[in-house]
Amino acid sequence: MTGAGTPAVRLFTETAALRLTSGTILLETGGGDGMLLSCHAPIAAYVPPAVMNWAARGATVPAEHEAAYARCLAAWRSAGLQEGEVRQNASLPEAGKRRLHLTVGRPVLVIASSPGCGYCRHLRADLEANRKAVARMDASVLITGDGCPEVWGVRPAPGQVEELADIRVDMAELGTPSAVLLTPDGSPRLLRGFDAVTMALIELGREEPGRTVCETPTSCSVAVGAGPVDALVTARARGRSVGIAARGAEAVEVAGLVAGEPAPNGHTGYVPVTLRVERPRNLWLIFRGGELAARSRSEEEALSLLERVVAGFGPPEAHQTRLLCGVLVHTQGRAMLFPRSRLTYFVERSSLLARSGWRPSPDPFVLLEADRVGAPVLVHPSSTGTPRRTPVSGVLAQPPDHPRPAAHMRGRALTSIVNWHTRPASPQRLHAAYALLSALPIHLGTWEETLTFLERLDA
Repeated sequence: MTGAGTPAVRLFTETAALRLTSGTILLETGGGDGMLLSCHAPIAAYVPPAVMNWAARGATVPAEHEAAYARCLAAWRSAGLQEGEVRQNASLPEAGKRRLHLTVGRPVLVIASSPGCGYCRHLRADLEANRKAVARMDASVLITGDGCPEVWGVRPAPGQVEELADIRVDMAELGTPSAVLLTPDGSPRLLRGFDAVTMALIELGREEPGRTVCETPTSCSVAVGAGPVDALVTARARGRSVGIAARGAEAVEVAGLVAGEPAPNGHTGYVPVTLRVERPRNLWLIFRGGELAARSRSEEEALSLLERVVAGFGPPEAHQTRLLCGVLVHTQGRAMLFPRSRLTYFVERSSLLARSGWRPSPDPFVLLEADRVGAPVLVHPSSTGTPRRTPVSGVLAQPPDHPRPAAHMRGRALTSIVNWHTRPASPQRLHAAYALLSALPIHLGTWEETLTFLERLDA
């Protein structure tokens, strides 16, 4: 699927027929279709031309299409893109609210967990890695839901543990992980989801949440991060803190070299694990969440790769577009974007890709700029230290799981690609990302078909 230039685009934050949630925008492309995008989280939905007529232009919905249109609206409400009856914020029942008035002498974070919740297992792994930092907190952390309440940090007053643990029953509708933060002189705070609970732990550890990297786990993250680690160090990337866990003595040494100078008195606050480095047998592996970001057979190269990955977590320049995806770079000076979910697949096949001149980049984000004619250019490190700029020649994408109308294939794929933009982002930034990416050729194929395509591309 090849782009045919950048069409005129209109951006809506509200329409006559749709009640978009705060922070949701509707991009109408020159091709008649559109896309809904959240400015707060990576959530998007493709809007076909007929639905655009009804949703954005107020056209009458034909009777035979009313059921299909209703399903679209229901899906958008469920995703949080349109207002409706879906509850956005849950609250505790009255019994739980009364329990929240317990007097506490220091901050207490009560976390509701579940053995079958992957996010909860990842949160527990982070807590284990940060055991020393939690022990230094002037606060109490209670984990409930896995049997007897487990206390981390300062133990609450006698008899109060059971009372605090009872709050979990009233937090059931918040899901897991969720939490309540009680403070001596403030109102209780309800926290829902891995990110919110982790941010509270970062605050209690006296780190700055806005300057500490916290990434939502993926389905693969739990398997990769389930085992114990030998050390957790904090590296800095242009003012941001990145947690690196290491397994094995050699990996601990490499991670320590990347972290550089220790914190004053050797103490750091709570920092969630973002990267993991280990050396099984003679191979160095660097993981980011559940993805294998890089591998090497030499300690020197592993150190260089880890330093590069850490540096990539620094904030982008104001004019750059930052995407959460992967990129293959060719020796002849061109780049191909691909979904983050394919990163491990390509890293494991680095030798095979190298035969046709391609290599996967270890950078955690893809930074793009527009060249003089508005075409996307990849900005990435070089051996000289000066950023290298490589033209982007296309995007590799996964075909849909079930048949879709051929006329909508490119629009649906492009919606997913624009949704790679990191969040939060302003409506203008998402609009700029669409303008930058919309003309790129999109190559659909399975993972095996992609390898064949890349080989033939240079035959």
